[in-house]
Amino acid sequence: MKNLFPILAFLLMLAGCAPNRPVATLPSTTGADTGLSPQDLALADSLLLLGLDNEALYTLLSDLKPMSSITTLYLPIAKPDSLPDGTATVLNLQQHQQQLEKLARFQRVVNALDFGDVAFIMSPFKAYSKTDRAIQINVYRRSAVDRMIREYQSFFGQYGFVPGVSPEVLINTVEFEKKNDRFRGYGHLFGYPPHAVNFFVGASQSQEKDGQFVKRNFFQIPVYSGKDGHFVYALPKDYTPAAADSAVYHLAGKVLEQYKQLREQYTQPDGKVRALELMQHAVLPKTANKD
Repeated sequence: MKNLFPILAFLLMLAGCAPNRPVATLPSTTGADTGLSPQDLALADSLLLLGLDNEALYTLLSDLKPMSSITTLYLPIAKPDSLPDGTATVLNLQQHQQQLEKLARFQRVVNALDFGDVAFIMSPFKAYSKTDRAIQINVYRRSAVDRMIREYQSFFGQYGFVPGVSPEVLINTVEFEKKNDRFRGYGHLFGYPPHAVNFFVGASQSQEKDGQFVKRNFFQIPVYSGKDGHFVYALPKDYTPAAADSAVYHLAGKVLEQYKQLREQYTQPDGKVRALELMQHAVLPKTANKD
């Protein structure tokens, strides 16, 4: 335990070093400043709650994870393999109107969910199945992305990325990269410790060479919805979690306990959680001191 305290102190120092940024207008619970309908506000609330109850908690209410996934949309809009590269008309706009309207609604809500340092993005997956395209909804913390780039500048610099780059550009660049660069980029974005990222990339490279799957264990960090399967990363099969893993685990535990208290405050008698108001509560006290 003795070696744990310098790492905890370092991580806590990072948490307090986020640069000052202008704060965007926060979406109101009435939709008056965003143009959102009551139905769109309900969708915004549900996306926020889904994130808060799962691993995105550590992006929304802390800087442990520069980016987290919220949910994935699967839509039959991808170009069929039968169409040649460069085809101009891929979608029949009448036949795909429902899918496009669904995308437009989610995009409208995602655009409105901007809390200054924290914002949402919709990103298409490079890979697709027949005509089905997956669209990932992610949330990122700008200051944490900047910190990540500084820490791993020798990797992200190859793309011309420096602190201050648009996180949306960085995220989509990583998605469309070659496999192992994609793995490394996402590993850093998802906040995995460097030894976990190195292991995962190395295991992939090893399997490419000899075709043998590299055995592994998984380090699980609890979220509100459950203890396993959410904020999780791979480690070697015979690896004993070290001080760095314990530091992340304990810091995450503190964030989770704070969220549990907030969640209880914003839960109505009927069980509905007012996630948008909760997020405003979490952000506003921090931004009020920056003026």
